Parts: sequence; C-alpha cells; structure tokens
Amino acid sequence: MMYTKRPNHMGVLVGEVISYNNNKGHVRVKLIKELNLGDSIAIKDSSCKISELMQENNNIKTANIGQVVTVGRIKGKILKGDKVYKTVSDKLNKEIIQLASKENIKRPINAKITLKENTKIKLEIEDLWSNVKLIEVEDTIVKKADNNGISVERIKEQLSKTGNTTFEINEIQVIADDNILVPISSLNSIRRSALEKLEDKLIQSFKRNKKVELDSNNENKKINSEVKVSVLLNNIKENIDYIKLTGINSMYVPFRFFLSNKGKVEEICKHFNTYLLLPAITKSNYEKLIESNLTDILKKNIKGIVVSNLSHFKILEKYKNEIKDLQLIGNYTLNITNNNTVKELENMQISKYIVPPELDKESIQSLAGNIEKEIIAYGRTLLMTSEYCAIGTYKNCNAICEKGNYKLKDRIGFEFPVYTDRVNCNNLIYNSKITSISYKDLNADSIRIDILEETQDEIQNIVNIHKKGDRLEGENYTNGNLNRVI
Repeated sequence: MMYTKRPNHMGVLVGEVISYNNNKGHVRVKLIKELNLGDSIAIKDSSCKISELMQENNNIKTANIGQVVTVGRIKGKILKGDKVYKTVSDKLNKEIIQLASKENIKRPINAKITLKENTKIKLEIEDLWSNVKLIEVEDTIVKKADNNGISVERIKEQLSKTGNTTFEINEIQVIADDNILVPISSLNSIRRSALEKLEDKLIQSFKRNKKVELDSNNENKKINSEVKVSVLLNNIKENIDYIKLTGINSMYVPFRFFLSNKGKVEEICKHFNTYLLLPAITKSNYEKLIESNLTDILKKNIKGIVVSNLSHFKILEKYKNEIKDLQLIGNYTLNITNNNTVKELENMQISKYIVPPELDKESIQSLAGNIEKEIIAYGRTLLMTSEYCAIGTYKNCNAICEKGNYKLKDRIGFEFPVYTDRVNCNNLIYNSKITSISYKDLNADSIRIDILEETQDEIQNIVNIHKKGDRLEGENYTNGNLNRVI
C-alpha cells in the first residue's frame, strides 16, 4: 500500500515557500505550523536539518504559526509556492526519549544477606509490590580473612548491581561476622540466581490456572436435515429484486446502506427478517452517525442487531428500551473460538453467534452452548479494512469508488475486490477466492451466505445449493481453513 507520488516518509505540512536564495541555500517560508531549530524539513526532493532559523535577520529557536521565517541551508530546485513538510520533530523526539526513559519502571525489592564464618552464603529477597519472597543459598563457604576482610559497603555495592533486570534494590540488610573473606564472584552469582528465580516465581504467580479446552463432547451434536439461511448483503444493487429471493430466513444489512440505499433497504425490511449489521471498526465519526440514526433505523421493522465489536454493547446501552425485544447476534469479529466465549456471549444476551472463518473443522465442531451457532458457508472473506484509500489515491476522489469496480492484483495474478465504506472512506478488501463449505458435520443451527458481486440468479442458486448441505467447487472456490491441519 503505497502513496503513488512519494516513496518515503512525507512528513507534516508546515508551510509554503515565499522565496528562495539559491546561492545561500536560504528559503523563506510562511508557516501554518510550529517549526523549531533542529527539525528536519523536505521540499519536493530536497531536505535538510534546520541549523539556521531566522526572522528578520534575528536567530530564533522557535517559529510559530503565521510567521515568515528564513530557513537554511537547503539545496535543490525550489520554487515559490512549493509546500514545506516537517519530516522530523526535534521537540517530539526529545519528548519520546524522555517518556521512554520513564517507561522502564523497575520493581523495588529488599534484600537480606547472611555471611557467617564456616557456613554457606544465604540471600533472602522480597518483591515489595507483591510480597513474594525467595531464599537462595550459595555453595561457597564463608572463611576468616587473614588480613582485612570484605566491607559491608562492598557487599551492598555488589548486590545493588541489578543491571538490565526488572528489579532495583530498595534496602539491603547485611548480617555478617567481622573480618570475613567472601569472593566477589560468589556475591555476583547468588545475586543473579536469586533475581532470576524471583522473576520466574512472579511470572508463575500471574499465570491463570484455568485452561481453555476444546469441548470434545458430542452430546450437543445437531442432526439437521435443513438449516436456516441468513444472507449478508455486502453490496446492494438496484437491478436486483431481492424480495423475489426464496429460501432465506434472515437478511443482514450493513449500517451504511440504511443511509445510502433507503428505498431498497425498506423493501428488504418489509419482506425478510432483517438485521442491522454494525461494522467491526467504528471510529468516533461512525459512532456519532450510528447514535444519531439508530432510533430511526429501529423503526424500520428491524428484527435484531449484529454486534461486531465489544464497543457496540456500550453504544446499545443507551437504547435499552428500543432494543429490548430485538435479537442480538454476535458477529465472527468478536473472535468466538471456544466455549468460554460462547458462555460469556450468552450472559450478554446474545442469542446467536457467527463462527470465525479462521477455525478448522474440529474447532467448529467443539463449539456448543445454549445459543444458536451459525457458520459462514459461502462468500468472499473480508481480509482487511484499510484506512488508506487505494482508489482515491490512484484516481483522485470525487466518489470515484461508487462509479466502477476495483481490484488489487497480486504478483501471481490473483485479484482482490476493493470496495469503500463511504461513511469514513475505509477500503474493504476481499479475498480473491470465494469460500464455499458444507454445513454437514459442523453442528450448525444456521448458515450465512455473504453476497458481494453475485447476480440475482446466482444468489438464488447459491442459497439452494448450500441449504441442501452441498458446496461449490472449482478454481474460484476454497474451503478456507476447514480442513487445515495444525
């Protein structure tokens, strides 16, 4: 994903060139953002670190918004009107270094060392945050010194050398006989060993004892002659008469279509059990749109809401009365991979969950519980939601993404369809192959059909085939991770 006009870091726009002195390498800039001595700037293909920053021939360290300053020295084909970008902020770098130095917080410990003649060295340490204690004994025998023995200060100095460990010594108590001989190497050895064991002991104390295991109990195995069918409309086309489709129990309609395809959506709501699907990524502007439109959307004969992100529960709290009779469905983006998660979703009033496409057959079979399980039997998997708009960058914007079909082609020729969520211009990049699997032996209550580029006849055929438990085969199809062997 590259910007077509520049291969490297572009920086932040800080101003525009007013004039340029080629002989001195001085450039006059009208600023729209702050600029500081030591910053680095780029003008087209030219760049430099600011070693001279002047205003009216006076040297300054900081220039503010709206000022006209002279920056030196920079060489290149620089013209009036060229944009000036800050590529390195000296001020920001210093703040980062300062913050990084504070991030290396060490755990305080107390130490007590016992050095008695003709006995082994004994070191006791305690982590002050958790009160976890540890005793370490060194095989070295403390001996009487012939002359001057080791001092208490030297003993404390060696024990304080915690280096790159996660600990720092808060207090050291030394209990020692007078005039004793202790090798420095032995003090270093017992310190290292004790700190390593204390770290291991702390790590073990934070580990969860509860294991998440796959449920191999087949008591919940379902025998389905025919399952329910849900259809997700990733794309709504004006030339498709959706109400003529048969064999469908539910329709999932993404939030953005309630804003842009109101006529078609109202038809769908009247004819099918329709569910509002909230997107997995909702930034502040998206959340505001949801909150400002949700009340009206819920009046359109909506049967339920597909929750795709945990933050959606927070949003929906404000609409308890409006949604009390609606069904909540957990989308696969909630990462439902074990029965502990299924139980938590049940506690959160979720009545059906959609199995993530990453799971293999054994993992899908093991999922059970008191709520319905739905698998994605057909469709292109959404591989990426990208903040970067490849279409807008390549073609310039003006809603060009709504006027054609776009794909990304990889090095071996596979094509990945690209669509745009126009609410905040995210690119939705779909898999080049279409997943098609049979629900048989997967203990599913229902299946989901994801529609993107299919025609009306193709949609009906896909529903009929997968409802019987069959699948589509060929070079355009994949069974995804279903038969993956770990």
